[in-house]
Formats: sequence, structure tokens, C-alpha cells
Amino acid sequence: MSNNPSALPFSSLRVLLTSFAAFCLAATALGQQPSQQNRSRPFGPDACGPADPTYIRTAEETGGLPMFLQRSEVAKSMKFMGATLGGNRVDLLWATDTLRGDSSEFAVPVDSTVENITFAMSTNTKGTSLVVLNPAGEEIKTGDTGADVTELNCGRFLTLKRPAPGDYRLRVTGSGKFWLEAEGKSEIFTFGLEFVELGGRPGHQGMFRISGQPLADRPATLECSIQKEAQDVAFRLISPAGKTLQTIKLQPIDNSGDDIEFSGTFKLPATPFRIAVTGKNSKGEAFQRIQNTLYHAETVRVTPESLLEVERPAGKTTTITFTVHNVGAPATFRIIVADARRFVSRAEPKELLVGKDGSAKVEVDLTVPASATAGIGDDVSITAQSLTGPPTYNGAVQPVSVVAPRKAP
Repeated sequence: MSNNPSALPFSSLRVLLTSFAAFCLAATALGQQPSQQNRSRPFGPDACGPADPTYIRTAEETGGLPMFLQRSEVAKSMKFMGATLGGNRVDLLWATDTLRGDSSEFAVPVDSTVENITFAMSTNTKGTSLVVLNPAGEEIKTGDTGADVTELNCGRFLTLKRPAPGDYRLRVTGSGKFWLEAEGKSEIFTFGLEFVELGGRPGHQGMFRISGQPLADRPATLECSIQKEAQDVAFRLISPAGKTLQTIKLQPIDNSGDDIEFSGTFKLPATPFRIAVTGKNSKGEAFQRIQNTLYHAETVRVTPESLLEVERPAGKTTTITFTVHNVGAPATFRIIVADARRFVSRAEPKELLVGKDGSAKVEVDLTVPASATAGIGDDVSITAQSLTGPPTYNGAVQPVSVVAPRKAP
């Protein structure tokens, strides 16, 4: 199993905010300052936006919901936040699409290990509706036993306690773009689901999570673990709209513990995708789990100095090096570097030209204050975005740990 602690450049943004606050948080998640061209504005009484595209993109990439709240609805949204907190949270569905006066339907298999489930829909067009049908084909409404239904100006969410197992159907009707999610709590969940590659020094090699998004036109290796209770486990790649793009074959490589570890290598699609895991529980009931990260094969890749955490002394300025690899057409890339603790004091170059199958270095200086406590951590994130040629971007995170400076002998 992968033992790389670094994360994808975009952390999960699962929040409900008014437009301006949402944009600011999204910009922070991307390691940028809010743009002067921020298109988020206060919403009118019948409006569902606008929100800055940065916020929308961040939510979509991380499996969050960009909900467009009136100020009077903030208190209502807290119920949604509370319902989706806690351990063993799983996504059973995530989809986004655009309606043109029609409907889209989605099937959500719910097994008896699901203790509670929340169906949530957000839309950028007022009047778009969500109907949830239980396994008996009956619409779930306000007042039904175990159901909590909340209506919003630009969305709706329903929470069920101890839902009956079976196939639930979600129907979205209206116009404009919508975002749809089914999230619950279950004892069957995937973990360690990540793209990996062989790394480490000779004699101590292993499979490590890749930095950022996988490369286009290259075979990709995926690893995943799930509880042994899961049977007939299958994997597929799905589009942002929730449609199947391709099935993939992962083989069990370790079932010595309480879990089963799977691994497989396959060709990536040319379009963005999520990973869906299906199977049956010990009772033979169907389940589905969706990885919330949106993947997209890119022609640029950024690799950190180390796949593991690096140590940097307090009271010193030291340099971390990232490498930008380009497997596509020659392009100029803009480099954005950020860290939460503001240790970054220099990042050069700000732009670089990289030829096809070429690479270039980016140097990042970290100035750690002498007062910094040994043991605290920092994540230095870097993003390379093409300014010329076909659009592509990717990123990496270098974990850093502060250590006490060495004493002179």
C-alpha cells in the first residue's frame, strides 16, 4: 500500500457558503489570493449565483457541493453540515450535469450497513427540483418517518436515518446546472484509493502515491483497500455526470488482514473521471462507493524533492526543489507556490518554458523563524499551469517538518 503522506493539490472543500465567502475559501484552497476579477456577488432573492469559477472548480474537483445560499438560509445549512460530519463517511453518488427543461435520473444502491444517508442537490437556476424515491418507488416527503427534508432557494437536501436497503432513485428536473450527492455513514468504505508508482531508494523501494494528477498517455497503477465483508468487488471509471466511462480490472494482492487490498494497471480516459467501487455486503445487498476526487490525465507533472516528509531547521533559510515534467507539446508554465505557515520566502522562476518530454527545476526557499517550535509541520504546494499550447495543469505537495537547529560542535 502507498505510504506517501502528501495529498493532491486540492484538499476537499465540502462547505456551504454565501458567494463571496465561498470564493475566498476556494482561492485559499488553491494557494492564491482572491482575484481582482472575482465574479462572486451577493445573491438576489431569486438568484442562484453568480459564484466565482474558482469556487465551482474547487468544489467539483474535491467532491464538494457549491451551494448558493441566501443569508437567511445559513442556519438551515448547518443541518446539512451536521449530517455529513463524523467517521466512516462514504459517497454513494456524486454527479453534475446541465438540464434544458428536462430530467435526469440516478440509481443509488443503499445496503443495510448504511446507518444514515443524505441526498443533496444544488442548482444555479431557481426552480430546478429534486425528487427522491425509496426502494418501493414512493416519494420521500416531509413528515415521513426518519426523514428530515430541507428546502432551499437553490437546492434541497433530505436526510434519512436507518434507510431501508435497496435501490433509491433520484430525479432532478428543471434547467441549468445542478450538483447532486448522496453521502452516508457505513462500515463498508474504501481507503488508500490512489494512483501509485514505484519509489524510494535502492533496497527500500515501495509503492508511493503519485504527486498530483496522473500523466496522460501513460499506463496508470491504482491501489485500493476495502473491508473483507465486501464481496464481488468491481471497479469502474465514471464521468462527472455519473456515467460509466470504462470498467477497470484490479486484482486482490493482499487479504491477510481484516481488509482486501487491490491493485491494477490500465489506460486512462481522455476525459475527467471519478472512481466507483461496487459489490455486495455479507447479506448479498448491493453497495456503491464513489471516490470524491475528480481525476484528469494531464501532460504536465510536478514532482517534489522527496516523496516523504523533509526536515528543515528553525532559524534557517533552506531550499526545496521541485521538478516540472512536460510530456506534451512545448509550453510555457506559470508557477504558483504557497504554504499555510508562510515559510516560503522565494520561488523561482515564476514562469518557465519546457519542451516536449523535457523537465525544468523550480527552487523554493523556506525561511523558518527561530521561534518556530520543533515538530510543527507545513505543506508547501506548487501548481504548474500552461500559458501557451493546450491547457493543462498539475501540482504537488511537499510535507515539511521543523527541527531544532544543529548545535555547533
